[in-house]
Amino acid sequence: MEIDGNTLIFIIIILFLFFSSPGGDGVSSQYEFNQLQRLRSQWSTEYSEFQEMHYDSNFKNITGLKLAFQDVVDDPGVNATYPLPSKDYSHWSQDQKYLLLPNEVISHVKDHVWTTRNRESPDVFPPNITSTLLGHLQLVSNNKYPRLPMPVEKFYDPPTEFSDVVPPAGDRYLDDEKLSYGEIHNVTFDNGEISVQVTHLDKVYNRFGNGERTYFNSQTDKWKLLNLRLDFSDKAEHEKHSLVADAVYDLKNGRILAMTQSAKFHSLFAFPHYMNLQDDTESKENFNSLKKLINEYWNASNFVETLTMGNLQDWHDNAVYKCEYVAFFQLEPWNQYTPDQLKMIDEELNWPLGRPANLSLVPPVAFKSGLLYSPDCGLELKFGDVEGKRYEIQMRSIRTHLLFGIGLFIAQIYLLLCQMHHTNTPSSVSKISFYSFSMINLVDGSLATLYFIAASVLPELYLPLVTSSFTCFILASIFETRYLILVYASQFNERNVGILTLLRRNNESEREGATDTGNTVIPDEASISGTLYGRFFFTLLSFTLLTLSSTSWPRKVRMVFEYITICVLNSYWLPQIFRNAIKGTLPRRSRIRNEALGVQRQNKMPLLWKFIIGTTIIRTLPVVYVFTYSSNVFRHHRDVRFVVILCLYLLFQIAVLYSQDILGSRWFLPKMSIPEGYSYHKPMSAQELMEHGSSANHTVDCAICMSEVSVYVEDVPETHKVDLQTYMTTPCGHIFHTHCLENWMSYKLQCPVCRSPLPPL
Repeated sequence: MEIDGNTLIFIIIILFLFFSSPGGDGVSSQYEFNQLQRLRSQWSTEYSEFQEMHYDSNFKNITGLKLAFQDVVDDPGVNATYPLPSKDYSHWSQDQKYLLLPNEVISHVKDHVWTTRNRESPDVFPPNITSTLLGHLQLVSNNKYPRLPMPVEKFYDPPTEFSDVVPPAGDRYLDDEKLSYGEIHNVTFDNGEISVQVTHLDKVYNRFGNGERTYFNSQTDKWKLLNLRLDFSDKAEHEKHSLVADAVYDLKNGRILAMTQSAKFHSLFAFPHYMNLQDDTESKENFNSLKKLINEYWNASNFVETLTMGNLQDWHDNAVYKCEYVAFFQLEPWNQYTPDQLKMIDEELNWPLGRPANLSLVPPVAFKSGLLYSPDCGLELKFGDVEGKRYEIQMRSIRTHLLFGIGLFIAQIYLLLCQMHHTNTPSSVSKISFYSFSMINLVDGSLATLYFIAASVLPELYLPLVTSSFTCFILASIFETRYLILVYASQFNERNVGILTLLRRNNESEREGATDTGNTVIPDEASISGTLYGRFFFTLLSFTLLTLSSTSWPRKVRMVFEYITICVLNSYWLPQIFRNAIKGTLPRRSRIRNEALGVQRQNKMPLLWKFIIGTTIIRTLPVVYVFTYSSNVFRHHRDVRFVVILCLYLLFQIAVLYSQDILGSRWFLPKMSIPEGYSYHKPMSAQELMEHGSSANHTVDCAICMSEVSVYVEDVPETHKVDLQTYMTTPCGHIFHTHCLENWMSYKLQCPVCRSPLPPL
């Protein structure tokens, strides 16, 4: 069946229309359109309620804020309906009567998290804290506090029937559907690890503008709006929790308040009240300025009009499967700097011009103390000494490491070119292990792919990552794969041949093999390259996907996979040791003696020692850096013992290669297990010589130089004066001068007469 171009274009257009979204809002049906309208109406109504709020007034009909902690204490079965008959909406104070937090949590935040600053010598805090901070987490209480009911509006639910158009009204509680908080939301470990990724939210997209981001904060000297991603888990990573929260950063006091947001908790309107737990003289002023900040963000982003079905679905999933959290952080001050110095550091990090700012001494961003509390799950977690480098400094460090890695790749290319020049004949190339270079090639190809993927994720490092990927890709796909093609072609006649046959190479087996392999057709390099490149890219993609998927595995499983993979991929000299034993290289003393006697043999060691040592060092340095330097850019755990074991393992492989060079490649094999190898220098019978057209004086013509070759004939005594070293007999029975066939075999391992494969010298 043939499809013309017009039909193909029509099919593509139909598929595009079928799979594409009907609009920018992600709405694909009338039901979803009504859902989105209900969501926008809900947010607009609550924003109007927020506008009417004052410093001393309570929350009213705002999702997630209809109840306070005291309401649940007074009536455990209370529903979050507005208005509650006995609730006071005209007053406000910083206690559990008006907040979602119990008094114990509020007191802990006041006394141990948000410490009061010194009025005489105020602390100095960095205005930019974009970073990723790491630390340890501890569960304080799980079932100590009652859970606050937070309903989800029913219009979030998907349609029950295809004909549904209008979303249902009302709300529902998760307990009504027997969704156990303990099974879905709860934190069960006592101690764990936490990662906090901090991003500044200085600019927002305006969909009704030209697509560019615009600044909205007119109080940058006082407040910063942040976006936080918190990931915490137990040390074995059997239980993982991930949440995204909006946050407000108080630059004067170093305080950060973060709150999650979902279909059951609209925390955006809670920041002005919850940021003022200290109840000092500046509380009213802070409330008004924070309210102004929220209004600027709301108007600049066109919050309601830019809501999409993606927001609706994400908030619904977060409401059902995750706890809501209120987080309090106290930042460590940078009192060693003045505000002007901090400004100069920020300018130098963003626009490097050589300003007198010593970036190497910039301290890490650190949370001195912190607390996480979940009102709907009753969880309380605390942590301290969570720190990490500034994002820009981290990027500079990674850029330096990438440039060093490019240098290692260039050095590897140079060593590989030296190795290729060393083995510039088919006989020497056939002694190279195909699997040794395949393992090296797999690592380099995977690094090229990972660098390319990272370049799309980290735009700040796009140029060095793309350069690293390009350099590594050249090394893997051009130089190493080209070398593999040569090795594969030189060893093609050994396919489907047993190990004992390769070791033996005796007269009988070679002659039997001549009948089988005489018609063997060695494919050209074009067909071999197509096969190897296809295999290379398939293995590369499979290994890369496996490596990327392993990052989401539990820690113990991931560590076992990581250690096994590193050990296996650093066994690249073992196949070469095995290959040397098959080829049977002579000891170094014998090779030197043969060279002194003028006997030319393709019997040199296949690998340059410069290549062996250099490649081992280049490929071990990254592992040593990652496993021994605790502040490595990958944030990998430290394990010096594993590095020592790996280095000893590599030294063992190099020691065996060196012993094969000195003592011969088969020194560790018992002599009785090594059959006599095939000898090109052997006598012939008169009958065999007659079959090859010998003359009356028992000579044959050399097919290479076309001159006579004197042959040692077993049953003709007058020929026994002929030196066996002056001629060579191939497994297929053809006779040549020694120097003629040796020179021929330097370029081709095929018989010049019948094109049968020849065993290397």
